[in-house]
Amino acid sequence: MPGDTVELVAQCLCKAHKYTASVPASSLPLSVTCCHCDSCRHATGAMYLPDTAWPNKEEDLSALEKYSFSPNIDEFFCKSCGTRMFDRGTKPGSAPAVITGVLQNEPNLLRYEKHIFVADTRDGGASMWLRKSHPEGNAVKRFTRRDAPGNELPTDWPSDFELPDATATAGPEFTPLYCHCRGVNLLLKGAADLAGPPPQKVPFYVDPKSYKYLASFDACDSCRISIGADMTLWTFASLTHIGFPAAEQASTTSKSFESLPQTTFDLKAAVASETRDPRLGTLEFYQSSPDVERYFCSRCAATVFYAVHERPNIVDIAIGLLDHPSGSRAEGLLHWSLGTAGHLDDVEGGWREHFFNGVKEEAEQWRIERGYPKTARRIKLESGDTSM
Repeated sequence: MPGDTVELVAQCLCKAHKYTASVPASSLPLSVTCCHCDSCRHATGAMYLPDTAWPNKEEDLSALEKYSFSPNIDEFFCKSCGTRMFDRGTKPGSAPAVITGVLQNEPNLLRYEKHIFVADTRDGGASMWLRKSHPEGNAVKRFTRRDAPGNELPTDWPSDFELPDATATAGPEFTPLYCHCRGVNLLLKGAADLAGPPPQKVPFYVDPKSYKYLASFDACDSCRISIGADMTLWTFASLTHIGFPAAEQASTTSKSFESLPQTTFDLKAAVASETRDPRLGTLEFYQSSPDVERYFCSRCAATVFYAVHERPNIVDIAIGLLDHPSGSRAEGLLHWSLGTAGHLDDVEGGWREHFFNGVKEEAEQWRIERGYPKTARRIKLESGDTSM
């Protein structure tokens, strides 16, 4: 009978690869596992990796690029645009799982069922905003590592005294920024050098009090597909503040820091050059529109930057690549725009609409409970000022 089955569609950003499979309508919503481990974050650029079982256990993935994520898991992505699409165990007969960010936004399609390896985040990571994403309002279970007896975390983990001061001044001076395979290995310099006597004006992406970088939530379809997670999380920085560590990897002082090309046009030219700087490593880009480059690692497919020509001096940075001592949310460096999200029109009418409503609600509650101030950018937007 019509409606007895639902077709799943997984497609990469450049549309070079499309996979379809049918599931019984009665099996929806499909159960999703979200991994928050260090490796998944650095292999994607997302703050967590969500996947669900793919119905066709014999799916031919040979047209995709394979990355050996670990001795136990292979991951598969589009070589052209960097979209990670599937993962699969290395044991013979292992069935693939699809990365949920590449699936369509049908109503009642997916449901986050559990969060694993949350202890790796040190601060709870994105799981702090994904604890009640069931439509029924039930709490999603979180586990220190795998979902085994004794590994479940209490709903209030971590306690406030274990978290960094959300209002403290940004630090340290440099934060490592790298992908899983280390083919992209960079440093993000803090914005403290922009401080000056009042009333100094700082860029929109820098908090004028703490000098932390703005961190934002994004529901954009293109970003979701390219990074693989249903929620994309970005921060922003000038290209003058992103650069190469010392060759010996032993020093992160300002004397050893050399920035990337200082405009998005120069960065594109440098990456495309036949005589490119070897320090750019495996950095590659996909031209997703005439005025946008999406940078990713050509070996492990981690999303790195989003560059739009109308902002030639800054790039969006995939937060999952940061390795900050305060935890995976990098609260010692980032000022989170909690309770808001961009491009919400992209999720209307599907399961992600409810998902983002839940994320916004939980993130706003988290902001209020922690005494985290609204970002200057949010205050400006709420006043009706949409200028950057």
